Formats: sequence, structure tokens, C-alpha cells
Amino acid sequence: MTLTDVFIRRQSDETTLSDDELMKRVRKEDRKAFRVLYDRYKTQLFIYCLRMVNDRDAAKDILQEVFIRVHTNRERFIPGTNFAGWVHTIARNLCLNARRDSKDHTSFDESAAYSGMAGADHDVALQEQLASEIARLPEIYREALVLREYEGRSYQEIVNITGQAMSTVKFRIFKAREILRERLSWGLDDLRGS
Repeated sequence: MTLTDVFIRRQSDETTLSDDELMKRVRKEDRKAFRVLYDRYKTQLFIYCLRMVNDRDAAKDILQEVFIRVHTNRERFIPGTNFAGWVHTIARNLCLNARRDSKDHTSFDESAAYSGMAGADHDVALQEQLASEIARLPEIYREALVLREYEGRSYQEIVNITGQAMSTVKFRIFKAREILRERLSWGLDDLRGS
């Protein structure tokens, strides 16, 4: 076995480690383990932050702050708990702080956030209308819907991230879908007519 084989094997081993194992290594100042966690979560957290704060630069800043806090609070993470839930809770709190601190809650063309996603070439007009309607949802409904539908989180994970009761999470997702269904039914009629 050559030195290259050892390096490649070690590198691929790190990427297959669980979040818990990686965090144990991060506690010991292992930069590669931290990088693996960063690479594993950066995209989904960025999209989540972008949908929450409606500002690409702010979402990038929040993403950076999330991982600074992960590193700073690495000793507080309890192995065996849900790392994904923990890191999303950090992101959620930072997004809520940013929205609260922001005096300018400008409208956001969320269709930019969907570009490049799988299936983006289907019905562009419908996709743009859906993105617009999601951006218009009240924040409490939007957050639950984004976590469930776009990040594929289970109800229990959403409960852990938001700190809300299971019944509240289910209601918010139901209500978000109901609002979208009502709003989009008008849009579908308009699209069919054109």
C-alpha cells in the first residue's frame, strides 16, 4: 500500500463517518472533520437561510456564522443527539435574529433560489408562481413548509429545529399547503387561459 493509497483511503473514510464521529474529531481540533461537516451541510443550510431571510448576501453571512458557532460551541454538542437538528436550530435562530434586526423586509424573487434545482426545466411559469407564493407565505408557515417539502425533514426533525409542538408543526404545514392550494388554483386558471 502506497502513501497515496493511505491518503485516499483516509480521506474517503472521513466522508463516510457519522455526524457524531465527525463532531468528536472536531472537538479535538480536526480541521478535516470540520470541513466534511461543512461540505455536508453548507448547501441545504444556505438554501434554508436564503428562503428565510430573502437576501443572498445575508444568507451567506448567516451560513458563515452558523459554522463559526458550530466550532465555537463544539463542546456543547451532545454526541448521540441529532446534529442536523442542532445545526438547523443554530441557522434558524440566526435567521430569525437577522429578520428581526432588519428594518427592510423587501420582497424577494425566490425563483432565483430554485434555479439549478432538479426539475427546474418543467413548467417555468408555474414554478415561478409557486416560488412567488411561497415567498408570500407568513413566515411561520413558510419555515415549516420549507423544512418539510424542500429539505425533506421529518415532522420530528422540524419539531426539534423549531421547538414547536408536533401538532403546531403539522398544522403550520397543513395551513401552508392550504394557502398555496388556494392561491395557485387562481394562477393555474390564468396559466391555462394564456
